[in-house]
Amino acid sequence: MSEAPARPRLAVTIVARDEEDRLPATLASVAFADEAVVVVDAATTDRTAEAARAAGARVILRTFDGFGPQKNAAADATTAPWILSVDADEIVLPELAAEIEETLARVPSVSGHSPVAYRIPIHLEFLGRVLRFGRDTVVTPARLYRRDAARFSDARIHERVMARGPVGTLRGRILHRSYRNLTHYLGKLDLYTTLGAEAKAAEGRRPPRFLLLRVAWEFLDRSLFHLGVLDGTAGLTYAALSSGSTLFKYLKLRALVQ
Repeated sequence: MSEAPARPRLAVTIVARDEEDRLPATLASVAFADEAVVVVDAATTDRTAEAARAAGARVILRTFDGFGPQKNAAADATTAPWILSVDADEIVLPELAAEIEETLARVPSVSGHSPVAYRIPIHLEFLGRVLRFGRDTVVTPARLYRRDAARFSDARIHERVMARGPVGTLRGRILHRSYRNLTHYLGKLDLYTTLGAEAKAAEGRRPPRFLLLRVAWEFLDRSLFHLGVLDGTAGLTYAALSSGSTLFKYLKLRALVQ
């Protein structure tokens, strides 16, 4: 009986701040990888770095200068030819782990028409429920990529993998446990709306003229047209808070460009 082909080495990269409680589960879910690098924001206030080292990960302490630069710094610290980027609040489900192993075992070391990156479905868990409906509750960004043919953009927020070649899609899922509770959500909302406003200001963008109508449309689109209401209280709450995020982002932009 012939042996299964050995897959190329795989590194997992994670950026983290104040994730002492959730990082161990994330690292446990990617234990199949050959190496793990965690870039810890220098402003972290808990034992995130210690938790990463306890799980066998390499730790780099770095001042936060945007999500794109942080993720590229993590990639630059790896040695494996393939990189899986996950967030500190995400879990790689077992079926995805198995699919990654099988997929990489089939990919030649020098690809011709083979994908140089793979999109992965990410499902949001909110208020203890995995959301199935609504907008942006299931996204499929590229997260698995070949280090010599892809790299994250340098955007401070909404960074994405820029691939120089074909991009495939995997079926296995990542579970995104983005918010511990509503208080945590509001803290992240403040950070992300600030970064979003700064990015739009740098692009010369201005707030929409009818901002309240834009916010009302956001809620209707998320809750009704994208069926967020079918996820019950969690779905409606997420739609309302996401709409509020739009409001705060443009109010902050207005303050920047006045």
